[in-house]
Amino acid sequence: SGMPRAAAWAFLTGLPLGAALIASTGFATGAALPSWPILVIAGLVVGFGTRLGSGCTSGHGVCGMSRLSPRSLAATATFILAGVATVSVLRLAGLAG
Repeated sequence: SGMPRAAAWAFLTGLPLGAALIASTGFATGAALPSWPILVIAGLVVGFGTRLGSGCTSGHGVCGMSRLSPRSLAATATFILAGVATVSVLRLAGLAG
C-alpha cells in the first residue's frame, strides 16, 4: 500500500535537490539552516507524526475539514492548540518575539 517505490525515491531526492536549486539562485540569502543531522531528525519526526495522525496537517485541515470528518476536526483542533501552546511557552521563555 502507499506510494510506489520509484515515486517515493523521486520525492526524497527532489526535496534536497529543490532546496539546492533555490539556494543556488540567491533567493534564499540570509536563511539560517540547521545542521544535516537536525534536518534528518526533524524529517523523521514529521513522518512519524503524519503516520500517527493518519495524515498531515494540510490533509486534515483542508480535505478532512471540508468533508466534516470528526477525526480531522479533532486533529486540526489539536494542531492549532499545540501551536498556540508552543508559541506561549516560547514567549514566556523569551525565545520568541
